[in-house]
Amino acid sequence: MKRKGAYLFVLLIAVISLLAGCGKEEGNKAYGSGLDEGDVIQLTVADSLSTSNDLSAQGMMYWMNRVEELSDGRVQFTHFPAEQLGKAKSMLDYAKTGVADVTYIGVGYVSEKMPLSGVGELPGAASSSTEATKAYWQVVQDVLYEEEYVKNKIKPMFTVVLPPYKVMTTKDPVLSTKDMKGLKLRSGGGTQSFVLNKLGATPVTMSAPDTYTALERGTIDGVIFPSTSVKPYQLETIVDYITENSHLGSFVASYVINQEVYDNLPADIQNILDQAASETQEHLSTHLDKVDHELKQLFMEAGVEYVELDSESVTEIEKTVENSWDQWAKELDERGLKGTEVKEAFQKALGK
Repeated sequence: MKRKGAYLFVLLIAVISLLAGCGKEEGNKAYGSGLDEGDVIQLTVADSLSTSNDLSAQGMMYWMNRVEELSDGRVQFTHFPAEQLGKAKSMLDYAKTGVADVTYIGVGYVSEKMPLSGVGELPGAASSSTEATKAYWQVVQDVLYEEEYVKNKIKPMFTVVLPPYKVMTTKDPVLSTKDMKGLKLRSGGGTQSFVLNKLGATPVTMSAPDTYTALERGTIDGVIFPSTSVKPYQLETIVDYITENSHLGSFVASYVINQEVYDNLPADIQNILDQAASETQEHLSTHLDKVDHELKQLFMEAGVEYVELDSESVTEIEKTVENSWDQWAKELDERGLKGTEVKEAFQKALGK
């Protein structure tokens, strides 16, 4: 009964948010009708992450706090974290339609709508979040904004590419690419699934909040995750092995605002949102790299065993990675999309 009541409450909130979105132009001076000095701008934020997740605490929440600080309280937020308004896959539609003003988007979750944006998830791109994020943001500005964000009626505020993903399993360690054959591994979708298929594994696309239950039930044999996402989902309590040198791509988190909402904000508020976004992007990527190095000892104390791929498998993955970039671009080119252009733009931004 409690669960039913909670569901009805969330549904009611979603309906209220939708109705509020329809009436913003009349009821909130932030949306086009001008602001008087001292008026408060209210923005609704939704994401799929718990507030303990670094992508929330050091990302979305850090940004909101910075905006409120820079605006002297003129901008305030109503935050619905942890899928309170809906699943991770819904966040793009929520931002696009105005159910929420600002949302977090896992690019891999919406690969059918933002396929080119998956370039940041290609394996072997960079060895750190800071390096990959800086290069990826350049591609967002140069190509992806016009190709995918504009079409979805959203504006990117900031993005982050997580530290390299590793193979994490519950029963048997992955010591070679042969051990990956047939394994059912959780994937964030998009480019990750593409690479796992090439290596003979079976990718199972699901959002991060669903991974613990899937591992517990044996629906999947393991996950492709960065170290920084293990603790928020308590995976250190169920994962037995982490293959340390299996750098199988990454995951792109994009924090976006409804384009019309942004366009109708006063210029000084737009500048504040942009400044806070730039600061947050640098802060978050730096923080993720720092935490990535610190977590190994913590997980080992929890009973997780760290293993490594043999040298032959590392070479095989490197060849697969090289081929996967070209194949990824070719398949998008054949769909009439700018796969090669985006791939080359990312390589250039990385200095490759």
